[in-house]
Amino acid sequence: MSAIVYFGPQCTSILDWSLQANVGFSAFISIGSMMDVSWGDLIYYLGDDPNTKAIAIYMETIGDARSFMSAASEVAMTKPIIVIKPGRTEQAAAAAASHTGSLAGRDDVLDAAFRRCGVLRVNKIREVFEIVELLGKQPRPKGKYLTIVTNAGGPGVISTDALIGSGGQLAWLSERTMQQLNQLLPPHWSHANPIDLLGDATPDTYAKAIEIAAENEYSDGILIVLTPQSMTDPTETARRIAEVSKKIMGTKPILASWMGGAGVLAGRNILDQAGIPTYDYPDSAAEMFSFMFEYSVNISQVRIIVLDIIDRIVF
Repeated sequence: MSAIVYFGPQCTSILDWSLQANVGFSAFISIGSMMDVSWGDLIYYLGDDPNTKAIAIYMETIGDARSFMSAASEVAMTKPIIVIKPGRTEQAAAAAASHTGSLAGRDDVLDAAFRRCGVLRVNKIREVFEIVELLGKQPRPKGKYLTIVTNAGGPGVISTDALIGSGGQLAWLSERTMQQLNQLLPPHWSHANPIDLLGDATPDTYAKAIEIAAENEYSDGILIVLTPQSMTDPTETARRIAEVSKKIMGTKPILASWMGGAGVLAGRNILDQAGIPTYDYPDSAAEMFSFMFEYSVNISQVRIIVLDIIDRIVF
């Protein structure tokens, strides 16, 4: 997927990173202090560019608010717009002002404005690229309920905290789902979501559990977590999940966390090639699901922002 990224002072470092990560951009623009080109101009331009599938923005000031809101409201309906906007704290806002002379504006008002026009705001540079990749590979969830499938209890608990803390929820397991899992798994499996397959889970067990979880009517997405244990085969498990994912693709988002280093690298590559985004840590993956849901909500509520909100933004 192609992405357009605006990063001002970070341009050189981001381009250097992209060469190492083998990530390409349809365009890469640094606009400085926006003396004659506004965010709205560029969003409209990139909205018409067939090579641009998503727009990522580093923004220290919103500039012409009316132009930005109008352009974003229109373009966000067809292309994701992700913004990292520093200045949430008074100290950071002061740093931005001393750096570029820009005024950050009231952060709560900016949050409301972004939601109204379908823009997804993230807080970390890493999240910009992860959500762009995720939205390019997986469908948006219809709800906020995630099913976590793991072979270790600890990562499941950590993922649950991250999911709920970022606005998501654990999916209920339907009666039919519970019956099918009881038939598949040992008697001492978790009997709840997160679905703990236990440490001796085979590739076939993983694959069948994913198929069952995908059919659960209360689930809007699936996070698959694997920790390398003595009886674990990370590579073959990834291969089986890649096969099963072909039946699920397009209906619910699938994310994965293959925890570890060299021992899980081959499995991660298989999942990436199958279009399943993988993460080093399961809590990061859970947060990405919540970001996807937030984006879905924003898009469903897109409308032209009312003038009294625009007028409250500090230019």
